Amino acid sequence: MKILIATGGTGGHIFPAIETAKALRVRGHEVTFGGVLGPVEERIKALDFPVYSLSAKGLNDRSFLGWVSFSKIMVQAIFRSFGVVQQCGPDKIIGFGGYGAFPVVMAGVLMSRPVLIHEQNVVPGKANLLLSKVVKKVAISFEGSRTYISRSKAVWTGCPSLLSVLPSRADGLAAFGLQGLKKTIVLVGGSQGSQRLNEIFFELMKDLVPAGFQAVHMTGARDFPLYEKRYKEANLPVKVFAFINNMPDAYAAADLVISRSGAATVTELGNLGIPAVLVPYPFAGNHQKYNAEVLAKAGVATIVEQKDLDKMTLKEAVTRMLLANFSREMILEKTKGLFQKEAALQLALVTEGL
Repeated sequence: MKILIATGGTGGHIFPAIETAKALRVRGHEVTFGGVLGPVEERIKALDFPVYSLSAKGLNDRSFLGWVSFSKIMVQAIFRSFGVVQQCGPDKIIGFGGYGAFPVVMAGVLMSRPVLIHEQNVVPGKANLLLSKVVKKVAISFEGSRTYISRSKAVWTGCPSLLSVLPSRADGLAAFGLQGLKKTIVLVGGSQGSQRLNEIFFELMKDLVPAGFQAVHMTGARDFPLYEKRYKEANLPVKVFAFINNMPDAYAAADLVISRSGAATVTELGNLGIPAVLVPYPFAGNHQKYNAEVLAKAGVATIVEQKDLDKMTLKEAVTRMLLANFSREMILEKTKGLFQKEAALQLALVTEGL
């Protein structure tokens, strides 16, 4: 079967799409990507998936002229997407939300192809809310999304993510050259990093290191040179990376994760049983706050909103979570039934039955 995956924009849309593509390929399907892929296009090509790349951008200027410009660009992208669908000739199309996927999904609907969309967040984005009215099925990551999607269309598949099992803690610590007797915090500020979170965490580690802490800090590419230099000058036991490629080792090493709360991250933390302090990205409709609440309501994460974020609030949240002394087994028990296992496979099966 030929499957066209429509995606683009941020890592939150793209990484679940890639994991689903892998699952579909294992099951013998021919998978092609289409959408506004940006820099991740080379990453997809490196996995030997054919790519049709479009040009478009999100709605940043919400003035009247901004809407006119956005509408013009999107209409042009939809017309180009007719050609993509025609050339690819897919039996099924899966969209992964956002402006990057929208033109391909809409073209597929207008060309009467069977279309499924996947919503990563608890509260759907505007593009998927609109598309949910015209596609055949909507795969959801969290049961809470049923509030926003027609119950006849919603299918709970979970959010495809990279990780399902972990190395041992000893292997995780060894991968980063960390000590076994110290508490380890892993900071993951999202695929693009977080400037404010980076700054506050650096100041916090100056307080925590004397108390026996060490850390792994993913800064994002923009801030990496600055913090690599600052940690070295401060002589702090913090391993600094622009992007962490070996996340299984990072999670295995972690006594606590501090992170944004994208759907894939929340799913990984819940499925792997890792306590967390979550700082939701405050923009883009505040979707991440609702994702974070899935873990917070289960009692295995503390939320610190960006507007309240400073060294003291972050330190208090870290202290609270570590004093809870959660084992991974305790967290897995508390999150039972909240997350799907093997979400990429679940999504592949729904696609096959579309």
